[in-house]
Parts: sequence; C-alpha cells; structure tokens
Amino acid sequence: MRRVFLAFVFCFFGAALAQVEFPIGSTVVNVTKPPYKAKGDGKTDDTQAIQQALDDHPNGDYIIYLPHGIYRITSRLVWPQADKPEDSYSRTILQGQSMGGTILQLDNRCEGFDNPDAPRAMIYTGMGPEPRRRNAIRDMTIRTGKGNPGAIGIRFLANEQGTIKNVKVYSNDSAGVYGIDMGYAETMGPLMIKNVEVRGFNVGAYIGGKVNGVTLEHVTLGGQKQYGLEVSNQAVAARGLRFRGSVPAVYSHGKGASLSLVDATLEYFKEKGAKQATAIINEGQLFARSVMISKFHTKIRSTLKGYGEGIVGNEIIEFSTQPVKKLCSSPNQSMRIPVAETPDYAEQKADSWITIAGDYGGKMNSGSDDAKAIQDAIDDGAETIYFPPGGRWTINRDIYIRKRVRRLLGTEARIDGRGKFIIEDGAFNEITIERFSEFGSGIIHKSKRAVLLKDITLKSYESTETGAGEVFLEDVSIGTIQLNYQKLWGRQVTMTGDTKGPKIQNNGGTMWILGLTTKDGNTVLQNFNKASAELVGVHVIASDKAKNRPMFINDNSNLSIEGLRETLVKGNPYLKIVEESRQGSAIYSLSGKELQHNPTGGVMLPLYVGYAPKSGANEKPLVKVDKEIILLQQNQLRMKGTVEDDGRGDGLCRVPVVWRKATGPGKATFSDSTEYETDLSFTASGRYNVTFTANDGFQDGADTSKIYVFDKKYTTLDNSGDGIPSGRGQDAWISEFDNYSPHNYDTTLCASTLPGKAGKIYLKFDLSALPGPLFDAGLKLDYIADSLKKPVSFNIFGLKETSKDMDFGESKLGIDWSEADITWDNAPANDPKKAGGQFNIRKNSGGGVDTKYADYLGTITLNPKSPLGAFLRTPNFTEFFKRKHASGLYTIILTSVDAGEYFIKSKSASKAAAPALYVSYFDNTRSIGGDAMDGGYQLTKVNIDIYNLDCDFDLTVGYPQFVQIEILNEFGKRMLTVAARELAGEKKTNFKFKAKAFPTGRYTLKVIGEAFTAEQKFYILN
Repeated sequence: MRRVFLAFVFCFFGAALAQVEFPIGSTVVNVTKPPYKAKGDGKTDDTQAIQQALDDHPNGDYIIYLPHGIYRITSRLVWPQADKPEDSYSRTILQGQSMGGTILQLDNRCEGFDNPDAPRAMIYTGMGPEPRRRNAIRDMTIRTGKGNPGAIGIRFLANEQGTIKNVKVYSNDSAGVYGIDMGYAETMGPLMIKNVEVRGFNVGAYIGGKVNGVTLEHVTLGGQKQYGLEVSNQAVAARGLRFRGSVPAVYSHGKGASLSLVDATLEYFKEKGAKQATAIINEGQLFARSVMISKFHTKIRSTLKGYGEGIVGNEIIEFSTQPVKKLCSSPNQSMRIPVAETPDYAEQKADSWITIAGDYGGKMNSGSDDAKAIQDAIDDGAETIYFPPGGRWTINRDIYIRKRVRRLLGTEARIDGRGKFIIEDGAFNEITIERFSEFGSGIIHKSKRAVLLKDITLKSYESTETGAGEVFLEDVSIGTIQLNYQKLWGRQVTMTGDTKGPKIQNNGGTMWILGLTTKDGNTVLQNFNKASAELVGVHVIASDKAKNRPMFINDNSNLSIEGLRETLVKGNPYLKIVEESRQGSAIYSLSGKELQHNPTGGVMLPLYVGYAPKSGANEKPLVKVDKEIILLQQNQLRMKGTVEDDGRGDGLCRVPVVWRKATGPGKATFSDSTEYETDLSFTASGRYNVTFTANDGFQDGADTSKIYVFDKKYTTLDNSGDGIPSGRGQDAWISEFDNYSPHNYDTTLCASTLPGKAGKIYLKFDLSALPGPLFDAGLKLDYIADSLKKPVSFNIFGLKETSKDMDFGESKLGIDWSEADITWDNAPANDPKKAGGQFNIRKNSGGGVDTKYADYLGTITLNPKSPLGAFLRTPNFTEFFKRKHASGLYTIILTSVDAGEYFIKSKSASKAAAPALYVSYFDNTRSIGGDAMDGGYQLTKVNIDIYNLDCDFDLTVGYPQFVQIEILNEFGKRMLTVAARELAGEKKTNFKFKAKAFPTGRYTLKVIGEAFTAEQKFYILN
C-alpha cells in the first residue's frame, strides 16, 4: 500500500511543479498581454481582463493562457457565448502555467457569493442541453477565499471530450457549497477529472445529470462538511480516489447511479465536534474493489445487498450490488489486469518546437492540402511539432510519423481531410499525440513504438502489425479501435458514430479502460483470439438503431466488465448484453431481460466476468440442483443444474456434466443426460436420488436431488385426485374462543396454543376413488413463508375408523364430518382441555387430541428454508393410509407443538394452495420398469425332484412389496411358511422348500402380496 501512496503523492507533486509554456509567436491567448493586460499581482482586479479574453474567443478551441501569478477575482468567470446558441459554452480551454504557480483568488466576503441557497460559481462553463465539447481547465489553483458560504469553485460542463486536470480547488475557510459542481446539467460528460485536489466546501465534488458520465483518476478530497464525493443518478468511474475528513467519503444515490470505485484510500480524521461516520453510503449500483478504509466507524452502508469477497480488515476486497454474472466457467471476481499509469514522456522546451506554418508552407484555415508541410517538418528531424490553436489544417494524403519526431502537439488545433497518420519506427521509443480537436482520418500503427494519445478527438486507431507498441489513451473521443496483439490502457474513452462493425476489435491484445462511454449502437467490444479486456465503468447510450448485435462479444477470450449502465435516450435497448464462447463451445448469451434496469429502461450490471485465469489453485466445481422435488406421474420433470467453476481446470466454457439415477425403484429416463437442463421421467412412483456431476478435467463436483414421485394428488377439495371438487374432501379449523362456530370459509387454518384462543386443524381426504392398493403417502401444506421467523412444528394425528358408523362420543361428529358443522365442541377426538404441545410417545398422550380416537403419526415442520416448505413422508404416516377405511375417508388432525398461533392456507385460498395428500398405488397392469405385467406378478410352476422331493419356484413382482408365501394342504391347513419378506420389483427370486415330510396329496402354493394374491396347485407323491 505504501508504494501506491508514494506514487500518488509523486504524481501530484510532479503536476504542481510541471510548467506549461508555449513558443513565442504562438497564438495562444495570453491574458497578461495586450489587449487584456491582466496583472496577476494579487492586488489588481483581473476579472474583467480574463472575462474579456474568454468572450473574444468563443467556440474556437482557443487556449486562454494564464502565466504564473495570483489573479484577483471579484465576480464569476463565464465561458463565452457564440452567435448561435448551439455553439456557446464550447471548445474553450482555460490553461494555467502550473498547478502551484497560477492562482485564481476570489476576494474574501465577495458580493454574490454569500448565499448557499443561491450558490454562485467562481468559474462557470455554461449550460446545456446542446453538447458543450472540449471544455477544459488545466494547471492552476482556484481559491474561493473566506466568508463566501455560497461559493462554488468550478461549475463545469464538457461533452465527449473535456477535462479538469492538474487543478487545486481550495476554500480558504472550508466554507462553500461545492468544490466542483458537475451535477447541474442533464448531459454531463463524458469528461475526465485527473490530478485534482479539493479542500473544504460542503461537498468536494458533486456529479449528477442523466447521461454520459464522468471519469475520475487521482482525485484528492478533504475537509468537507457533508460528503467528499456525491454521485446522483450518474455513471462514474473512479480510480485512485483519496479522502481525509470527518464526513462520509462517498455518497452515491439514485436509481440511475452507477459507481465503479477502485484503488481508493479513505481515511477518517476526527475534527472538533465531528460525529462518527460511514466511509461509503450507497443507494445505487456500486462496484468497489481494493478500497482501503481506516478509522471510519462503518466502512460501507448500502441499501442494496452486497456480493463478492467483501471486507477483510481495513480493505474492501471486492463488493458489488448484484451477484456476478457469467456465461462460461470463470472466477467470481473481476480480472485485475495490471494497470500502467499514463506516462509522462520527456518533452522539449517550448522554444525548440517546430510549427508547420512559415518555412514549411502550412496554411491554416485555407482548405489547401498541408500534408507536404507536415511530412517535411517530420522528415527534417523535428522532435516536437505543434499546430497553432484556433486553426484548421487539412491533409488529403497519408502522413508518416518517423525519424526523430516524438511529439505532435495540437494546442487544440484541428486537422481534417482524407489522410491518415501512419506511425513507423523512429529514433525514439514513443510518440505522443495530444490536444487535437480533430486528427485527420485516423491513425495506423506499424511500429513497436509506444503511442500516447490524450485530449484528442479522432476517427480511428488501428494496428496492422502483430504486436505493435503499447497504446495509452487519456480523455479521447474516437470512432473505432483495432488492437492486434498489443497492450492498451485507456482513461475516459468516448466512442461515437455509427460503425459497420464493432467499435473495438481486440485481436489477441490486452486492454484496460477506466471510463468507457459509447453511443450510436452496434457492438461495443469484440474480443477474439485469447484477447483480454477489463472495462471499469461502462456507459452505453443506446440510439434508435436496431440492436441486432450483442453489446459485447467474448470469443475464446477474457472479459471483465465492472459497472455497466445502459441508457435509453431514444430507440430500443440491446437484446443481448454479452455473447460468449470458449474453445469451440456453443455460443451463450446474456439477455437484457435477465438483468436489473434503470428508469430509462436500460440495464444495470455491476460485474460481469468471462475469463479463464492462468494462476491460482484449481477448486472443484460447485454444483447445485434442487434439493427436494415432488413429481406427479405421468408428468416430465425439467431438471436444472448449475455449476460454479473458476475456469482453472481444462478451461472450457462449460464444465462437462452428467445426470444419473443413484437410487430409486424404477427406471429414470433423461432427454439428454449431458446437458445442464434435461427432461426427466420415471416408470414408477417412489423416492429417487438423482445425481448431477461436473468434471473440470481434474476434479469432480456433485450434488443430489431427492425426488418424490407420486401417482395422485388429493386435496381437501376432491376425491379422484384430478382436482375436481367432490364435496367429500374438507378442511376447517376449530376455535376454543368461539367453540360453537365453524370456520369453514377462512382462507387460512389456525393451529394455536394461546390461552383461551386455542386452535386445531382438521383435514379430510377422500380416497374412495383410488385405483389400487396404496403403498406411499406424503402430506404437503402451503403457508405464508414471510409470516414465520423460525421453523415451527405441528403434531399430526390420524382419526381412527374401526367401522363406518364409529362413535366418537356424545354430541361428537362422525367419520363424515362436515366443515360447515365442525366446532371445538363437536369435533371428533378433540381434547378440549389441551391446546396442543409436545406429544408424549411413551404415555401415548398429549398434543391436544384424545388418543382413544386418534393415532399419533408424527410431526410436520413449517420451515421457510426447506425446499418443500412443509412436507411429510414417513412409514408411520403411510401406514395410516394403508388402513382399510370402509368410508374411504381419512381425517388428519393438526395441533401446534410450539407456543403461539400459526396458519396454513386452506382450500378457500385457492385450489393450488389447498392442503394436499400425495399418494402412490400398486398398478397390477405393469411393472416398476414400465413393462406390461398382468396381475402385477409372474409365478412359475413348482419344480419337484421326484427322488428327494426338493422343490423350487421363481417369483417376480412388478412393484417392491412385502410378500408372504405359504404351502397349504388340500384341507387349507398351513404346512409350511416358505418366506415372509420384502421383494424388489422386477427381480426374479428363486424360492426352495423340502416336501420330504409331506404325505402324498394335493397342495397349494399361496403367495400373499400387498398388491396381489396368487395360488398354484401341485401334487406330492411320497
């Protein structure tokens, strides 16, 4: 951390000492020269002189230059207006000589700066809504004096390309509204704030508006009274932010706010009377990484849930307000490409610069071709070539950058025409091209030289040589970028214009961009041939062009997007946000419909990753399936498995998977057992365990799903298992409080143990239409999960039926009780003296039910965290429904084990919410494997050895069940029990017995199963 801090301090120290000068005879507007004659002595009022210099040069890319000095200011400085409103407040650069040497000082207690409710800016760059392109304030210190509580240091607006760079904004007594106000216009940015320090004010930097966005790098804030940085509904990318103070460092709010904050240092410094504070207050989309926080009471408070690696010690490792999105196997963290700072290459002194005017014959604003003049200056060995400001130059053939030239300085000039600049090898290893409002038809890079482009607008950059030199972009507006196995680092990159292909094509290169804004449709980035791209803070402004291509394409490459906001100013959104494939895999897509949206209708995505890391320990795939599922025959089940993998195995897009049946009575058929989603069907009811296994080439990860397959679903509405009301299914609850009143129309059923307000639930199921003998049963209850803070349990009792006319006592209802009549007073088996509570199994008492008339079957738990909520399937419960009830009716009584009152949904809530009984029955027409089997069994003839009377036979049952096998003589007397045990379905079992002791005669082999009875005659001659 110490290295980062020292580098940051050095950056500011260097910026403060660096001096910006221009050659004698250049056409920069020096405010100390005639006709303006500003003094810069700290005593003379220089307001009018500077204002006049501004007013005289509207919309012309002019540099208003302030040499070293202290310039006394007594009123607001305003950007110039032009003849046409759309040309006003644009293309104006206020340039100091150095951050420490050029000082604009507002008078103490200056008139007009005293009211914080009607604040006034010391420097005001104008209002929209028309684009205000290429405005800049550079290399100076701005002091708002003392006693000016309504002061704003800078009220700044720039669009597409513009900057505040190497600037200090100080309040001499900490008073003032904003240090820098960038929230007063809807179309704020794209622009860049770099190497800026703000001391004092209520808010150090305020960023608002609705579109475009702001990029911050190496900004220091401190001494504020409310917030260091405030972001309102805007897209902001910030790196290297430093804060020291006693208020929240960052406050981001609004449904459109998208803040990407990386490599920040936030320190709480307790000032007199200060309260404890939170470092980051977030109410919008946030991605934060590598944020060091010290001494704050709370590190982050977010109204949106946070995901990621979280906080370790004093560092926010990684935090985002949505779960990470990915299409291929990748880590859950952002990519972290090593960042190179924008270089400060060695510069010639201004008096050694060469201009193409004069001896070289260049003619500004003439429209004639200046290509020869530029090429001659280059080939004559010039090291720095500058183009005077306020002018337009034209090239209609290509220019070759070679020889000794290492810097092309536009001083905000414009080069138009058909020609391109072709970078070739030269005497130096780098070339800087900066401060052009237009730069021909673009750049072709054919050299190993590093290229630095900053404060420039150009049509295109492309490399035609594999592995050309590194590229640095800073505050650049550009049409297209084509990388070819290179490295690129960018800050505040704006891409405009409708392109035929992707705006950025990255062929095998490595790219890192802080603050990317794109407009006018088409694909933003295409990564291919193992390219890598990390984008920190992306704002995509959709046009009315049809979005038939994805926003991002990642083809066998590496991609990390850390903070994406899409804004719909007009037109439709992108249908596909990311399209990704890897190593010849299928192409997978992330749809905009899958993501959260902002008020404009565009998507919000804090983190997307798609990369295979080259380092770190490989972890086994994390596999998930639904833990428990209920399926009704003959339906298919759509199984969905998910795999989280870090991509460190074989690096495939998706880890190979396989579905298998682990256990279960019947056959399981998968539509495709190697897909993440597959249809599954079973030949028979029962409980199955299905495994989903993923292998990353080195390790396996697996998960198991329990699937309960039933034949029928009976509710308290019906008697046929088809959901058709029969009038025989019933549900109701009885209340101690109004013990003579039925509760048959309530949408909820209450089980309560409250004193004087006890409640019990009665459920009746009609199984008279069950097609065959029952062998499995499960109970499912629906309830409002939010109503439970913790799991609660109900006792379950089954009402006995020894006869159809069973008597449950005086004035008690019978087996066929009606929900319209049942009450606390007449409910069968109700123990009115007990509300519920724990049942004592040893004493066979308790639970609020008279066990003379009902059997205890167990407990069912209402658990909001359980996959099935409230579901019970136990042998004891099933045995109750195997009983032969002459009425065909089965009553379940529920009482609460836990103190309090709890509710489940009734059939009056909806058909789907009604209490449900799932059952399975023996089907004697088929086997468990789905094959036809008449009678549900296969029994061979008894084979008899006539010499020793050893006998055997084979038995196959269609369904698993308990069977008893006996030998009876001709009078029906049992001679022998051959077996009494469970048999597996579809498995032929051989049985043997000895008949040596049997007298001669006729015998019967009798097989008694749960679903069938079979007999076979045989004769013994002894």
